[in-house]
Amino acid sequence: MNLTALRQKIKNITDYSPELQPYNEQLDDLINDAYYSIYTKKRWNFTTKIDTFKFYPDMYSGRETEGMGYSTPVQCQVLSGSRLVEMSVAVDRLYQQDVWEGAIIELANMEYTISKITNGRYIILTEDYMGEDLIAYEGWRIKKRYYDLPQDCLELLYVGHRDYPYTTVSGMSNPYGKSSAILPATEERFNMRVDYSQPYAEAYINSPTVQIKPAERTAIENADVEGGTLPNNTYYEFCWAFVKDGKVGPLSEPSNVHLHGNSGALEISFYSWNDELIFADSFDFADQRPTQWEGYRKVLFFNKNLDPKTGEHRGLHCWVAVTQGGTRSLNNKYLEPVVVSDEDSSYIITSPTQLDSGSPRYIERDGLHQQIRFYPRVDGYDITVPRVNVGPTITQYFDIYREGVRRYMKKPQDLVLGTDVPDMPVEFHQLIVYKALEDIYLKLGQADMARTYEKKYEAEVKGLEKRYVDKIDYQVQRGQFNYGSSPARFDVSQLHYRG
Repeated sequence: MNLTALRQKIKNITDYSPELQPYNEQLDDLINDAYYSIYTKKRWNFTTKIDTFKFYPDMYSGRETEGMGYSTPVQCQVLSGSRLVEMSVAVDRLYQQDVWEGAIIELANMEYTISKITNGRYIILTEDYMGEDLIAYEGWRIKKRYYDLPQDCLELLYVGHRDYPYTTVSGMSNPYGKSSAILPATEERFNMRVDYSQPYAEAYINSPTVQIKPAERTAIENADVEGGTLPNNTYYEFCWAFVKDGKVGPLSEPSNVHLHGNSGALEISFYSWNDELIFADSFDFADQRPTQWEGYRKVLFFNKNLDPKTGEHRGLHCWVAVTQGGTRSLNNKYLEPVVVSDEDSSYIITSPTQLDSGSPRYIERDGLHQQIRFYPRVDGYDITVPRVNVGPTITQYFDIYREGVRRYMKKPQDLVLGTDVPDMPVEFHQLIVYKALEDIYLKLGQADMARTYEKKYEAEVKGLEKRYVDKIDYQVQRGQFNYGSSPARFDVSQLHYRG
């Protein structure tokens, strides 16, 4: 059953079926609450997800020089008491700002945290550099110590190195395998070296959760900006969120607009609750700490669940990323979300290609991001991607790759569109109805009816536990004496499908 069918089923049972949008949205909220309750009740085997992720080996002078095709080492300069580190050239891998902001840079045997990166060359620290002036310094090193778990991750079940996606591992078995989980208290008790690095990780430690600031207000101040191709007489609804160190925060208050002019473009501004524009000041050498909004870039979203002709909501908000759009052949970032600089207070949307309903949905709703730290820190790679230049233009940046595998329990996606289907077997769909009815009757003060559906829910969920919760049955058996020859051995290399 999709969301519309679940809603109609509840209306049928309660014998109350008004076609009022506010009532439908309240019902959808209760359906989602029931959906979350069932989805997180057990470690259901259908809630797991497996994917690969990228490790980020260290950056240092010799490695970046070799990859970018330079004959002289990449050097840096930083003055005592300053927060600015200037590289001698733009470093290709530093263009991945969402990866390396928040990472560690080592200067003269002291570690500092990176607050902001500009143009792949200028690194702004979160605190003053405390050593002597470094001029043409080659001993710098940038380290990726903490890794973010996916935004839809509820619980990490496995992480490790396997014989894919890089498939040149030979022999009878994978020589690296699982990274074991170590409790933070255990790691601290044994005083394991935080800065220890190896080509592969043997374990990981759960790290403190990071919370990103919530966005505040959205204002569409100018719906008559010239030069766009947005269709005339169309309704839109927008909101935005902060993105810091690659992590997205909670959404702002939304704002609606009716594009009724002939300009075909609109300007979205980012405001605080006291009606001040939100933007970061440019860096000043006198700054001894980050300014209020330094490094807080913005990402934009539009409501897909809105009638563009009338401006009426068709259900709960369905926030979808605003992309860069434009002409695909001229923009290789055509499908990537718009990321507005921390120093900008507004953004102009000019093309309908930026508002594609198939773009990624917003996931993180609380701004909390889980992190882990690998032990040892992974500083090895399988593949080198060299820089490619066509004339003065860089068409491919230098990068290096080593990937791991992770399996985790995922968060359910909100049921907001009428055709959204719960991400669970069809046998569970009736349970969503029962659980929602329990909440509805409690809301109406009918405790007896609420208990009736609570009993139905509990009875059926026990039956489904036997099918969808992994269990290992075992039987203790006394070992037997063997009067013959030693037990037969099997060849690990033969354990694969040979049909």
